[in-house]
Amino acid sequence: RLAPLGLAALLAAPAVASADVAVLMYHRFGEDAYPATNVRLDAFEAQLEQIEALELEVVSLETLIAALQGETELPDRAVALTIDDAYASIYTAAWPRLKATGMSVTVFVATDAVDEKFGDYLTWDQLREMAAEGLTVASHGASHDSLPRKPGEREADHLARVREDLLRGEKRLREELGDSPALLENVFAYPYGEYDAGVASVVESLGWIAFGQHSGAVGPLSDLRALPRYPVNETYSDPDALRTKLLSRALPVERIEPWDPVSAPTPVLDVWLAEASGDPDRSRLACFVSGQGAVPVKWIEPGRQFRVTPPQPLSPGRSRVNCTLPGADGRYAWYSHQWLVHTGAR
Repeated sequence: RLAPLGLAALLAAPAVASADVAVLMYHRFGEDAYPATNVRLDAFEAQLEQIEALELEVVSLETLIAALQGETELPDRAVALTIDDAYASIYTAAWPRLKATGMSVTVFVATDAVDEKFGDYLTWDQLREMAAEGLTVASHGASHDSLPRKPGEREADHLARVREDLLRGEKRLREELGDSPALLENVFAYPYGEYDAGVASVVESLGWIAFGQHSGAVGPLSDLRALPRYPVNETYSDPDALRTKLLSRALPVERIEPWDPVSAPTPVLDVWLAEASGDPDRSRLACFVSGQGAVPVKWIEPGRQFRVTPPQPLSPGRSRVNCTLPGADGRYAWYSHQWLVHTGAR
């Protein structure tokens, strides 16, 4: 069980050099009608075999967070597994396969859907059964509503809405799971991976740690308000691409401006990298924008500060820039930043 910690305390924790971990994010299993969130069962089995073949150690989310807090160390080749929403196929398809391998996994539960007994969601009894067998449970909020401030929404109303949703979801998990060690309190995953500065301020005020859905490995400098994860679905299941992600390291990003993902259609992103000796040639850094492919990287200070500007306006909704840097050992350092473009004015 993780106690609430202020962000300042978390950031002040000793950095753990080995805490570069790829975190995978799943939703549905063997539900071919939902390709955007589903992974086919043969692909899922192959992915578990690939993790074993690469001799990666599957670490619990609690262990990963403890490493980021300076409380433990992690192996150089590690991965963590997460599942969002709490669909029923976790119980029928994913958990039997994971249990057979002994691999740890955390399910981020959207509690309203379970309470309302939606037919394709888990029940509380199923969650308790899996929790007793080793499954870890954390919060995905109550409503699974998009949390960033909506056009026309007053700022005070927005922050109150977010806080109520987060606290209500965590309260329901405590009520249903009690003092079970399977409940990972104060750890949260943003619905749809969406957040803004206001949402992150609520997470920080609660002393929580939050995960998004933007790609990249988690490392010592990762922002604990929005830790990255690699989505896995029918589109993102290629074994070679997954191998690159599983072996990735965190690009050592020290600061970004602007941090808030809410953006104009033509954003300018400045990124500062930490100084380090023995790094690969940073001039080989490449960045890619959703729907636009490779985009120019402008170095403001060679090796330290670079700028990325999408050459074309971003479409409304979610977009990302992924920046990768190959290392001499063939492993890539990876960083992703999310942009949210609203269709209407606030």
